[in-house]
Amino acid sequence: MRLDFRHYTFNSIFRLDDYSDNIVLIDNDLEQNQLLRANQLIQHTNVNIENILQILGNSAENWTVSRIGKAERSALILGISELLLNLTPHKVIVAEWTKIVDKHSSSDGAKFVNAILDNVSKDYDVN
Repeated sequence: MRLDFRHYTFNSIFRLDDYSDNIVLIDNDLEQNQLLRANQLIQHTNVNIENILQILGNSAENWTVSRIGKAERSALILGISELLLNLTPHKVIVAEWTKIVDKHSSSDGAKFVNAILDNVSKDYDVN
């Protein structure tokens, strides 16, 4: 099964210890259209990281961003960024990032990501 751009962007941000560092796409074998989407998501995230972290902090009730597990936090940052790009239906974005967390973390982590991204898509009127 060929991985899509979300998996590669997830692996790229997961390697970072500090979000003030720019995300750089790591090794990939993406097709041209998927590579374009990956670069678009990474560029948008790099430019808007402060806003994304603020949205995440506001949306994760009773959780500070630093307390959120690394896999969940990485997926949430990229998921929020993708929601803000507004190029894909929000239900697809929520489902895809939830699946990635379920694979790399736990079903509880996946439920957490699903709830936060769903709330962000509603709170910020992302369609």
